[in-house]
Parts: sequence; C-alpha cells; structure tokens
Amino acid sequence: MNESEQNDLVAGLAQPVSRRRALTMGAFGVAGLSTILAACGDKKAAAPETTAAAAETTAAATETTAAATETTAAAGGLESAKVHFVYVGPPDDNGWSEAHDLARQAAEAKFNGKIKSAFTPNIGFDASTTQLFEQLVADGNNMVIANTEYGELMGTVTDKNPDVKFLECDGHKFTSNLFGYYMAHADTAYQLGIAAGLLAPSGKIGYIGAFPTATLYNDVNGLLLGARSVNPNATVNVVLVNTFFDPQKAAQAADALLSDGVEFLFGVMDEPTFLQKAEAKGVWTGYWNLDFREAAPTKYVNNFDLTGFAPFYEDQFSKLLAGTWAAEAQTVLLDCPLGTWGPNVPQNVQDAVAAAAAKLKDGSLAVYTGPLKDSKGAEVVAAGKTIDRQGSYAVNFAVEGVTGL
Repeated sequence: MNESEQNDLVAGLAQPVSRRRALTMGAFGVAGLSTILAACGDKKAAAPETTAAAAETTAAATETTAAATETTAAAGGLESAKVHFVYVGPPDDNGWSEAHDLARQAAEAKFNGKIKSAFTPNIGFDASTTQLFEQLVADGNNMVIANTEYGELMGTVTDKNPDVKFLECDGHKFTSNLFGYYMAHADTAYQLGIAAGLLAPSGKIGYIGAFPTATLYNDVNGLLLGARSVNPNATVNVVLVNTFFDPQKAAQAADALLSDGVEFLFGVMDEPTFLQKAEAKGVWTGYWNLDFREAAPTKYVNNFDLTGFAPFYEDQFSKLLAGTWAAEAQTVLLDCPLGTWGPNVPQNVQDAVAAAAAKLKDGSLAVYTGPLKDSKGAEVVAAGKTIDRQGSYAVNFAVEGVTGL
C-alpha cells in the first residue's frame, strides 16, 4: 500500500481506547523510591620528580576538562543528568513494570554514574499524579519517563516545562518535549499464533485480556491470523477481566477458557495464574512480559521479549547528555521478538515460526493483508492492501474468527 492509501485506510479507524483511560478503572496509590549513588577514591604518595610530572599532567588534564565542559555547555549538553521513571505497578510485578525497571537499570549502568535514575511505583490516575509530575520537575529531573499513558495528567506539566524531556509509553501526545513509544508486537503475536495453530489440533486458542485497546487487538488479531496461516479452522476466544493484575479474576477467566476446550492459552496479565492453570490442565501456554517458564515448566511455549526497552532508554540517555535529544513526531515502535522456546516445543514448530519471522522482517509478509473482515463481518482491509507497522498501532477492530469482544 502506498503512503496515500495507507493514510486513507488508517484515517477510517477511530482512535483506540488508550491504556491510560482503560486503567482509570482501577487506580493505584502513590509511593516513592529514590536511589543514592556515592563514589570514593584514595591518594598515594609519589617521588618529587613524579609528583612534578603528575602536577603538569594534572594541569593539562584540568585545561582539557575545562575545554570539554565549555564545549558540552555550548552544545547544550550535560555533564550528568537526573532521570525519573514513573511506573503504573510495582517494579517486581513479574510483568510490565518489572520489564521497564530491568531496562532502566541496564541503561543507567552504561553511563558510569553520569545518569542518575530513580523511580516511583504504583501510580494511578487522579490529581495526585499531576502533583507527582510537578514535584519531579521541581526536584530537578532532566527527563521523566512514564511506563504507561497518563495523558493530560502529565501533559499539563510537560507544557509548562519545555526544558524537561518527557517520554510516555503508549502515549498519544506529541510536542517539542514529549513523545510516545511502544512495542511493535503485532508481528510477535502472529509468530506465536503460528506456534499455537500447530500445537492446538482443534485450533481453539484462549486469550485473557484487560481492556479493548490497540494492544489487545494486535494481540488477538496476530494470534488468529498467524494460527490460520497453518490451521484454517483456528479461532481465538477472548475473556476480558478489566485489570492487568488480579489473580482471582485471571483464575476465573482461565478456568472458563480451559473448560471450553482451548488448547493454547495466552494473555496480557502481569502475574502467572493463567500459566499455572494451563500447566495443571496440560495445555500449552505463553506469557506477555517476561520469561516465566517456571510457572508452566512442561507446557511453556514462549513470551514476548521486551529487552528492547533497554537500548531505547540508553539511546535517550545518550542524546540527553549530548544535548541532541529531540521529541519524535510519531510513536516510536520498538522491535519485539519472541523470547526463548520452552523445552518441549517441537522443532518443526520453531522452524515454521522462524521462516515466518524472516518474511515479516524483509517485508514479504504482513500481519494485516487483505482481504480481511472484522468480527462483525465488515471489510476492514481490501484485497491486495496491507496495514503497515505504524498503522497497526491504530487498529481498533478484532478480525473475523475472534470472539468475546
């Protein structure tokens, strides 16, 4: 599809429900955690001649450092910077927030103390959230990164503080100091769908979802279209639980889907209850955020690999220090490959997925390739047309074969 056709297609799609608006159905409390870094050194005596030479070297080094500092300042760069992360959940949730926190730590470690980062967990969606962002600016943070969309709760603060850089995961607002980023996971879901289609003879796939957002649609559509590429009878049955973390609701949803005879169970939960349920029933399963095979040691298939957050944050930190940071004009979609296969996934399944992954990468295969109808029977992609990676981020429909939405 050329650019004009792509724009025409995507323009017909309504704005998807944002993760922020969906999550307002269950707010969290506000808590804080900061880190303090310290360094120490030692001094040694030296012979007079050595001391004199060292003094000359030190003087030269001081001049060089001063010149470097002047150059950096002139370029608008920083000798060091403070970066603060805001998490929708705890940093050890075994899911979304933990993936971001691992990435934060990995990126910070690359800068030898020049980047000092901290985080505040469990941040919901009320007036106190705006107050938090205001406080983070007052505390002298050079960059603030939110791991979910807070919309105007953060946007009012970004507009008033143009010198502070802001990033918003799954965000939809773009200004001179704010842009959104996310994972390009439709391809990942398609690959996992191929595995599901080959592992589930009946083609019955179950999915536990939170809210009807673009994230959910790309998950279930990818699963269904990937599965149908190897099993034309495949279906995806969805149960929404209106939360990303509730073991009881996840257990009820898993029981319902397993009782219905699904042979592959997936979901977007930030805890492993559905994995454990699937393992107990001998049903293949996989995870969204992290490798959590210990919850399903014999039936674990794979997971979405979110390690792409670390190099992305490293790049943002580098640009911040260099004075070259600039907000992007559209959502930055990061690569999101599959992780490591479970121990019992047959080789032919792995090979089939690898072949599709290569085609998705070189552009000879697209997840959304027409003709496609939505779950209500309306044509959403015409024959011979496709929706590209950026366009898939705006998808707000479930394809034919997905039920429960």
